[in-house]
Amino acid sequence: MKILRKFCLAVVMFLGLCSLQNLTAEVRYHTVQPGQTLYSISRAYGVTVEAIKAANPQIEGTSIPTGVKLIIPDSTTEPIDMPLVPEVVHGQISDEPRKDTATTSFRPTQDNGSVRTLWDLSDVDHWTDGTLNMAVIMPFNLGAGTAAENKTQMRSVEFYEGVLMAVEEIQSRGRRVTIQAYDTGSESLYSILANPQLMMADVVIAPMEENELRQVADWGERMGTPVISPFNVSTGLIESYEHVFQVNVSKAMLYPQLTEDLLKRFEGYTFVFIADSVGNRKVDPYPALLKEALTEHNVPFRELSYLHPSRLMACDSILGLKEEPLVFVPVTPQAEAMRRMFSGLQHVKILRDARYQEALTKGNASPAGPPKLAMLGYPEWILNTSDFINYYYDLNVYMFSKVYANPFDPELKTFYSNFKKWYGKEPMSLVPKYGILGYDVAKFFFEALSRYGEHMEERLDGQLSDGLQNVFCFDRSMGRGFFNRGFYLVHFTPESTVEKIVVE
Repeated sequence: MKILRKFCLAVVMFLGLCSLQNLTAEVRYHTVQPGQTLYSISRAYGVTVEAIKAANPQIEGTSIPTGVKLIIPDSTTEPIDMPLVPEVVHGQISDEPRKDTATTSFRPTQDNGSVRTLWDLSDVDHWTDGTLNMAVIMPFNLGAGTAAENKTQMRSVEFYEGVLMAVEEIQSRGRRVTIQAYDTGSESLYSILANPQLMMADVVIAPMEENELRQVADWGERMGTPVISPFNVSTGLIESYEHVFQVNVSKAMLYPQLTEDLLKRFEGYTFVFIADSVGNRKVDPYPALLKEALTEHNVPFRELSYLHPSRLMACDSILGLKEEPLVFVPVTPQAEAMRRMFSGLQHVKILRDARYQEALTKGNASPAGPPKLAMLGYPEWILNTSDFINYYYDLNVYMFSKVYANPFDPELKTFYSNFKKWYGKEPMSLVPKYGILGYDVAKFFFEALSRYGEHMEERLDGQLSDGLQNVFCFDRSMGRGFFNRGFYLVHFTPESTVEKIVVE
């Protein structure tokens, strides 16, 4: 494999020299799009702002009118600090000429120590020259025409933009990084996988569609190259391929860890399952599994079915639960049921607290303090945070989720600020946020490669890492591929703070 990699490097270097000779004879132009600046244009073409200004002496300052045609100098004459990236302009891809495959080598920053002293490399010979090489295969759809293609395009581009931000951070620590970006929207996957340069990748981030993902996974099996799947949730993938890392897994795969955590976290509590009897409501499968586990561990639980919030208001007396710690478990994640449920549960809390205060004034209050109350929330509830956040705080909600970007996190605020500075826009309002997903995934695997080299798959098993939005803790699935068993409990405390708890 290493001999093959060295041979491929020689081929790539030869092809690269030929390409550079051709580029020097070409003059590139760029027509300024709405919202673009010299900074964003320089990032897109891998040249400096000063180089663009030198080639266009008519430019004054850094803001330029839309429609101006700029000469883009030869990038080979300037230090390249960013790879070429499809640029989103008001939801559309700029029609300026781009390469379908963009490869850029990142230079390490100057430091008193060497790369070897900055990073714990187990086998530097895994890389041809100590460079981390990542390939990203995505449907950038540079020629997108339909609404569905535009939607896929925007998500793919934002994911890649996040990858580039991770590259810049790794570069600033003194590592050399090479990024290969391939567009399945303008080039066949067959030709991409046949490209000898792809063989140089240490890891490959695979596209979204499962049929394309499986083709890349087949290639990874033949090459012995780790393939990262950030989007697919099919368990069949990791059962079929040894070198696949599945970042996003189904909720069902997380249920055993969730149950184990809840049994420890709420030891001594009475679990109360609340069913919504109004209409035909979607029922989540987890409460039934939790009931089985509670029965197996001899943990008491109660069940309540209601037609009106007044039933919830009275549930404390109905169940005969005076001072017992309670954890409510709704059996449906739907927002409509939440609206009816929360007011009643909040009233239960008010009644229990008032009863404790009355006992406190009479001198016969429980020495354990006010009656404890908590609630289990679902990943879908993240989408309704702005509508229900006060209820989340009052009811002490613990929401389990594979992803969570805490808006109060200073590091996340810095990321948003840098993202807007780099790309002139905010990340899309989606869950997950694709830009953060790209950043978290790329940073995690860059650091894993730096620590473990070609032994990454052997030593990454069970290693925990908490990102801005994603937690990573990979386990092998029955000796085959890796699945990510890490997730969060997002705790909305009664003190109106948000705590992101990592569960593994």
